[in-house]
Parts: sequence; C-alpha cells; structure tokens
Amino acid sequence: MKSSKRSSAAKRKQTAEADTEFGRMLVQGLKEVLAHQRGEIELETVTYDVMPPARVKAIRKHVSKSARDFEKRYHIPARTLEGWEQGRRKPDMTARILLRVIEREPKAVERALND
Repeated sequence: MKSSKRSSAAKRKQTAEADTEFGRMLVQGLKEVLAHQRGEIELETVTYDVMPPARVKAIRKHVSKSARDFEKRYHIPARTLEGWEQGRRKPDMTARILLRVIEREPKAVERALND
C-alpha cells in the first residue's frame, strides 16, 4: 500500500512541476474548445484565402500573355481561370497546388504535361 501512496504523491509532485504558463494556457484553451463544442461559447474564427484572385492573375501574367495561352500551356480552361481571377470561384485544393507549382516551376509543369 505504501508504494501506491508514494506513486500518487510522486505523480502530484511531477504534475506540479510541469505546471507552466504554457501548460495553463493549453488547459484553458482546451476548456474553451469543449465549451464551444457544447454550444456554451462562440469562438472567433479567421479564414485565410491562400489563393486570392490577385495571386491567380499574377501567376497567369508571369507565365503567359493571356488566359487562352495559359490554357494551351497548362490545360486549365480559360473560363475557369477567368472565374478564379475575378473571384467568382475559388480554386480547389488540387488546383491551388498546381498553381503553386506553376508559380515556382512553370517549365517543369510544361515538361510533365507534354511528355
């Protein structure tokens, strides 16, 4: 029985030593998440547009003169590209990845598409 008491005491001491500012903030954050899930509080949300229309247009202008030329080179329909550039639609995850690769390595994408 003594060993279990020592074990409990040792655990409490270890927990007290691990009680840091970071730990307290982490516990508080987790409590807020649980309260949010139960509908008790409303948490602030922030949404980031990782591929805004201006960036799509900048990528296109960097590698081609027109949407039609971009379509021929990268097989993305000009109307789709125009929708992204004008903010009517947003590129899905796959399209965002392709646009990033075109942005960084346009010749590699062309080679891959023309093999």
